[in-house]
Amino acid sequence: MKIIKQTTVIIFIALFLMSAQTLTSKAAGNCDYILNTKCTTCHNLGRICRKLGKKKKSKWTTTIKRMVRHGAPLSKDEVQELAACLTEQNASVKDACK
Repeated sequence: MKIIKQTTVIIFIALFLMSAQTLTSKAAGNCDYILNTKCTTCHNLGRICRKLGKKKKSKWTTTIKRMVRHGAPLSKDEVQELAACLTEQNASVKDACK
């Protein structure tokens, strides 16, 4: 069990370091960019897209904040932006989920 915890920590550190250069969204207002550069480091889009239309913004925010606690490199603004985009299913999210 200790090896699993150590491996998990190492994986999260590696993912964080790989993503460190993109801590701030290069394309503010672009959920597609956030989904494809930050969320997909741990998840495939299918997992996220299957939940579209099934969660309210507060639930998306809770989910995204939990991912941040696990190491997802999202700013506070990106958390709010992504929660809104996933709730509203805007065009960039729909395009990413095709």
